[in-house]
Amino acid sequence: MFRKKDEKLKQAYKYCRNLTIKADSNFALGFRFLPKHKRNAIYALYAFNRCADDFVDEESDPLRKKELIEKWDYNLEQCYKNETDNHPVLIAFSDAVRKFNIPKKPFKDAILGFKMDLEINRYNTFEELKVYCERVAGTISIMSLCVFGLLDDKAYQFGDDLSMALQLTNIIRDVGKDVGKNRIYIPIKEMNKFNYSEDELLSGTINENFIKLMKFQIKRAKSYFEKAENLIPLINTDARLTTILMAGVYLNVLRQVEKNNYDVFNKFARVSKLKKGMLVAKSVFKSNFF
Repeated sequence: MFRKKDEKLKQAYKYCRNLTIKADSNFALGFRFLPKHKRNAIYALYAFNRCADDFVDEESDPLRKKELIEKWDYNLEQCYKNETDNHPVLIAFSDAVRKFNIPKKPFKDAILGFKMDLEINRYNTFEELKVYCERVAGTISIMSLCVFGLLDDKAYQFGDDLSMALQLTNIIRDVGKDVGKNRIYIPIKEMNKFNYSEDELLSGTINENFIKLMKFQIKRAKSYFEKAENLIPLINTDARLTTILMAGVYLNVLRQVEKNNYDVFNKFARVSKLKKGMLVAKSVFKSNFF
């Protein structure tokens, strides 16, 4: 009986790993360098959030989107009661949150963030956008640090900075993709500041004003990476390479946007496998992001 249960759990973690790799996540490279028990847990946490995100992004029917995310919220509650159905993500997730004593609140907040995408497709100010980023990304920092292990509670503050940097990078990279979904995450007031209109964004116009706007967005994202470097000495040594690699990959996404002359409408900023391999080689000897 126990052997059958162990095999089921093993397969559930394998499912989460495969889901993470299939999603072609920029996180996946760093995850590989965690010890196995931490790596499995991170795959499970990523898969749980990936599923919730996909319900919002991939499902076309608005009512079905809401139904799926509400069901996932219910499943979250059941996991914390040690009651799960046979979905492999939930099996692995439930095991991971128990092993690493991860609180439920960040997952609840993350689901609130995903729900925001069902109701909000424009943000007037950066302060408004920060609320969204803190829910969908800042909460993931708390979850991850529970697994990584920390040496000082100040790690949470700098973990928030790193999560903000990663999320802002996603927003910059995905401008063109999000426009196709009638979503604009660049704050409207900042677009106005650079005399770049919503109509221009929706039509994929690249002009001098757009380039200035994107440079401003990238500068802000990099400032969060700079603050987040303070995180490295505050987490367990076996998670430092993973953290450095995650930041390194995303910083290279920003550099690729710059190399693409800020064309985020026709070119998707990717980090090649060769470049990722070079990042691994360099990061082994680094203690910072840049």
